[in-house]
Amino acid sequence: MKRDFLIVFSMFLTLTIGYFINTPTIELDTQNVRTVTVKAGDTVWGIASAHSNSHIDVREMVHAMKAINKLDETANLEPGSQIKVPTIKTPNNKMPVDYLAQNE
Repeated sequence: MKRDFLIVFSMFLTLTIGYFINTPTIELDTQNVRTVTVKAGDTVWGIASAHSNSHIDVREMVHAMKAINKLDETANLEPGSQIKVPTIKTPNNKMPVDYLAQNE
């Protein structure tokens, strides 16, 4: 019984370590931004959702957009104005993944 537990635990530990070693970390790149023209009805959250993907928390994107654009908590956007949106990168920029975001 103890031997079986050790075998299962060892397999679990091996798979867990392997997953974290091989899974790339995806980050927001606040130095390389894209500019988006605000449309009527747009919100910071909506724009962040449209330019995010399943690996990025939308809240992180919203926070980065507010910081880049120096927006306050109300963040009222005027139609026709420009807003900067951070791109999405992986370590060493080996594989840019911002193409995974929805097109404008």
